Amino acid sequence: MDAISRRTLLRDAALGASAVAALGASGAMAAEKSSASASADSARGDGAATGKHSWDVRPEPITDIAQTVDTEVLVIGGGYSGAACACNAAQNGAKVILVEKDDVLNGHGVGGTGAVKSKALDALGITIDKSLEMERWVATCGNRCNEKIVGKWFRESERCMNWLLDLGAQNGMDCMVTVGSNLQVHPEADCYHMLYGGTYFQDHTMADAVVYMLADTAVAAGAQIVYNSPAVQLVQDADGTVTGAICQNEDGSYTQYNASTGVVLSTGDVSYNDEYLREFAPIALKVYQRLCTDKGNVGDGHTMAHLAGAKFQDAPWPTMMHPQAAGFYSGPFLFLNPEGKRFMNEATWVQGKCVGIMVNGRADHAWSIFDANFERDNTTSLQWGGGMFWDSFRAVGSTPEEASASHAKTVKDGVTEVPDNYKMGETLEELIEQLDMPEDEALASIERYNAMCEAGEDTDFYKESHFLFPIKEGPFYAAKIGPGLLGVCGGIEIDENFQVVDEDFKPIPGLYAIGNCAGGMYAYDYPINMQGNSHGRCLIEGKCLGEYLAGVYEDVKA
Repeated sequence: MDAISRRTLLRDAALGASAVAALGASGAMAAEKSSASASADSARGDGAATGKHSWDVRPEPITDIAQTVDTEVLVIGGGYSGAACACNAAQNGAKVILVEKDDVLNGHGVGGTGAVKSKALDALGITIDKSLEMERWVATCGNRCNEKIVGKWFRESERCMNWLLDLGAQNGMDCMVTVGSNLQVHPEADCYHMLYGGTYFQDHTMADAVVYMLADTAVAAGAQIVYNSPAVQLVQDADGTVTGAICQNEDGSYTQYNASTGVVLSTGDVSYNDEYLREFAPIALKVYQRLCTDKGNVGDGHTMAHLAGAKFQDAPWPTMMHPQAAGFYSGPFLFLNPEGKRFMNEATWVQGKCVGIMVNGRADHAWSIFDANFERDNTTSLQWGGGMFWDSFRAVGSTPEEASASHAKTVKDGVTEVPDNYKMGETLEELIEQLDMPEDEALASIERYNAMCEAGEDTDFYKESHFLFPIKEGPFYAAKIGPGLLGVCGGIEIDENFQVVDEDFKPIPGLYAIGNCAGGMYAYDYPINMQGNSHGRCLIEGKCLGEYLAGVYEDVKA
């Protein structure tokens, strides 16, 4: 597979912590909208001709090896989890090589990292109930996640986050913790740690800065990073033990890396492989946009593990979705689909908004409709709700008024700067005629909604009465709400030591998986009650596995 450069794609999307509120000014993430069949890497591939899935088709063994390199730990994939693993293994004395198929390292998302406890939370006086939050996590996953792995996240969170905060401080970084949500059913804890400042944030995007800090720390500890070197086959002994991997070099030749201690798959998810999505996460094909700009997450690690005997997590694999793929702001106001009809309770969490739009709205987008009082109404709503793209990303200690003012600026600036995603009209008729929906249906829906607001009860979807704000005073606004796919958080089954298991749940010697290519941490749905838990997962799994492979890890439960 060709290496894909991300540096140019992400340069213009770089963010400083002081500019977090401006995330919505563009109204969308820096990625082109992709249709369900857009990715060139998502073709059915060799499996189509045989009637098999491409991951079931075993390629011919590669025998023309140009060179062989010996190491102890081989990490495949230079994202957050891979860099954390390489860093901690190298710092603890292991000989480490990290191979990356791209010419740069790959960070995704805004860059915040979730933790259930840390010195930063302690300084703010924030205490989080681990028992309650793990129960919420597991329930959101339909009680189908691997609770041993989730429990490890909660046990190791503080230790790993404090290590990262110390490393960040050594590199001139500060930390801002952002506000969560007061939603009764889907609350979000104040636990999203956003590192910022220092030279890494001058030279890299917010998503990449921490990854590069980890990678540079790994190199300083003796690790080697090889770029433009996609892994194409795992190497196994006759008894099934994984002993290394074969990587393709830039000139087309092959290098075999022999790993005496272990091979770590940290290759990311399957967001840009439609064949995987059709089989394991079909809802992902309905999103408005896929938000990872590099388009390199195609499941190559999944396929290599499967061919080595790995079990896949049961479908459907959980998707991480946020509703900011078009307009950034997503408050508690009326949603209308392209038919001009209301279809859900809008005052819910980010994943719920995305699923609701695609399943109940039967579309890849909706329009949030509100009137001239929306800044005031949003502030009022934050007594009971909020969360990502409704309240955050604002620092703990800031006010709801500051959040609402930021969103108001985003919407009003967006009307002129991003007219595809924000609309304004002096009258409702003037507003609706700018939207992709029939005017009569939309106006009828708004009239019915206003009547329920005045009555104080939503008899259609029973949205809580304190989130019912009528749409009566001009000018009127519409923000386009587009579900965006950040990742498919499932795949290769692992045990609590992150070792890949086979169909009988027995460990495959020598093979490990961490980050979004690994299953178990989530199931069916992605919990947001612990904000930033996916990056927290990368940190915790990477650090713990790196220590484990270096022979120094002791599980804190022991």
